[in-house]
Amino acid sequence: MIPAEHNSDWSRLKSGDPAALESIYRQHVRALYRYGQKVTPDVNLIQDSIQDLFLEIWRHRVTLSDTPFPRYYLLRALRNKLVRAQGQRSYISEGELRLASGHLEAAYVELDIMARESEAQHRQTLKQLLEKLPSRQQEAIYLRFYQNIPYEHIAEMMGMNYQSVLNIMQRALKALRKGYAARSSRS
Repeated sequence: MIPAEHNSDWSRLKSGDPAALESIYRQHVRALYRYGQKVTPDVNLIQDSIQDLFLEIWRHRVTLSDTPFPRYYLLRALRNKLVRAQGQRSYISEGELRLASGHLEAAYVELDIMARESEAQHRQTLKQLLEKLPSRQQEAIYLRFYQNIPYEHIAEMMGMNYQSVLNIMQRALKALRKGYAARSSRS
């Protein structure tokens, strides 16, 4: 479900409210930057592209189409800008997918420490397994599980058909499960 404030901010932006542009920027800039790092290691290009994206959005606000999913619109626009800027390079550079670490609450300090060590080991294992996936699989995993983009939008962003995205997701998840099981059995 899309939060109502996203639609409200987008509508206000289209009406010329600069506070709405600022709100949209603040809501999405971190996700845009993280996603940009998956496309290119060039931090300056990412920052410039994000700035250009928001300037273009402001300049063309009157002609913007309505979108129920502004994050998808912004991620796709940023990806297109970065790919164009890199001379039509259509692959994702190798990068690491970072997992959000949850904060565990434990009654005893020892349990908390053990739980954190175990969680760190699991994150490290998953990170290593993710890095071994082909770049297209990494991109699909990132968009689906870290940005919560629907499969239909992922297919459109990656220039693939819906079934192909499902296929690469299935292969990626299968490889992750297999790799994780193999590592767990060695421990």
